[in-house]
Amino acid sequence: MLVRRSFFVGFGSARLSVPFRRVSGLALSGGCCSWSVRSSSRSFSGSVVCAVFVSRSAAAAFALACSRLVGFAVAVRPGVCSVSGLVWVVSVPVLR
Repeated sequence: MLVRRSFFVGFGSARLSVPFRRVSGLALSGGCCSWSVRSSSRSFSGSVVCAVFVSRSAAAAFALACSRLVGFAVAVRPGVCSVSGLVWVVSVPVLR
């Protein structure tokens, strides 16, 4: 049985806002299958980049790189895609 749980990657407590182009470029170079910029009331910056990965390890590597950029742990959560099936979603707070 495959256990699908969210997990956090990274450390720190500083909150740095980075431009969405930098995060989306990092996601594309990390092998994401799609990404989007969305508004978020829970994010301190008001916007997040949601990057979708088929590979859990690629999502974790991207989350670690983003954690170093923004200064705190980033969550990786499971999701479902109509084309790829199980995917991993990483949401990173960004500036628009």
